[in-house]
Amino acid sequence: MLCAARVCALQVVTRLFSPSRANRYYCCSSTRRVTTTLHGFSRQGERRSKGDQSQRPQRRTFQSQQPRPTQQVRQNSSKTSSNNKLEKPEIIFSNNHVLVVNKPAGWKSQPGDGGGQNNNNQNSNHVDPKCLLTYLQLQELGGGSQKNFLSPTHRLDQPCTGVLIFAKNGKAASRIQVAWAKRKVKKIYWVVVEGGDDGLDFLISRSKLVNGNDKNPTYQLSGMLKSTGGGARGSKGGGRGSVVCKPVPPNQTSSSNNDKSDGFRVCHIEWKHLKTLPNSKHSTNGPKYLLSVSTDTGAKHQVRALLALAGGAPIAGDLRYGDNYSNRGGKVDGPLPDGSVALHARSVFLPTVSLGGMEFLLEKPFIGALPSRWREYFGVREQDVKELK
Repeated sequence: MLCAARVCALQVVTRLFSPSRANRYYCCSSTRRVTTTLHGFSRQGERRSKGDQSQRPQRRTFQSQQPRPTQQVRQNSSKTSSNNKLEKPEIIFSNNHVLVVNKPAGWKSQPGDGGGQNNNNQNSNHVDPKCLLTYLQLQELGGGSQKNFLSPTHRLDQPCTGVLIFAKNGKAASRIQVAWAKRKVKKIYWVVVEGGDDGLDFLISRSKLVNGNDKNPTYQLSGMLKSTGGGARGSKGGGRGSVVCKPVPPNQTSSSNNDKSDGFRVCHIEWKHLKTLPNSKHSTNGPKYLLSVSTDTGAKHQVRALLALAGGAPIAGDLRYGDNYSNRGGKVDGPLPDGSVALHARSVFLPTVSLGGMEFLLEKPFIGALPSRWREYFGVREQDVKELK
């Protein structure tokens, strides 16, 4: 009986390591049936046919078959980028502290910007193909060990273009935000506005002369702005996510207004006329004018609302505010072909921000070139306006 047990054990070992097609055996000395496979053992297994592969155990691997979350995000981004017709942002400046880009129209400054999508998306792998912040992180243009630390220091509306600054570390983010809070940042916009029958005369009449010594006088336009969360798009002052505006006459100071407690905020912009633009196939509503606009505050839609609702000079392509002005001045009849608004953040100046290796901030602003499509829309090119200030 001992010899029979040894023979049985020898058969087991021989069949286990044999390259034969037979991959199972039955121990005759026991009533319990044992099934052996090349990948492991299973007790009380059922007999399989040769062609049945569905019951075959899967080979154990040390690497997960599911992609990691970051890999999944990159895969989703690559899928959406093929259908994304947005222009790639131009890198103006980059070092260990900041990333400065020239944002094309259509990009959202940060997730959830611009509306249209649910900000409470529960899918952590969801990638908004129009989010500029996410795009720059996936391109590993940020700071930190993972090259993905980017903190927006300000924002631009989705249909607008221009200079946008992201901080690459906490120190840069904190110092730039302090400068914004103390109104030590100077931001200059270049905008194309629709003139009325009398050109810019109505806008000038609603503005206060600030500096008349230069070749191009500087004017100040004031108004009371208040954000609104509802209303139809065609209602006065825009619609959902817009602002309403109460013009402040140039001979009236903001201190004499009693609307501050109503949620209104006194805002000012300074503007000057740079160039009268030639007529083009998109100039269907009279002449257009290139203006330089500066502001030291960051109120929502401040430039767009004041020019259109207080000054009667709406920005080209701005249907939100440009088609609501029923008094004198210009009017926007239709959108631009790419759906953009002709508001370009031309420069951002940070003279009080101190960061290592960036002493040039004391004298030089970051400047973003004009959108290339402005040549087609308005007949103006970057090389034509380099000398303008």
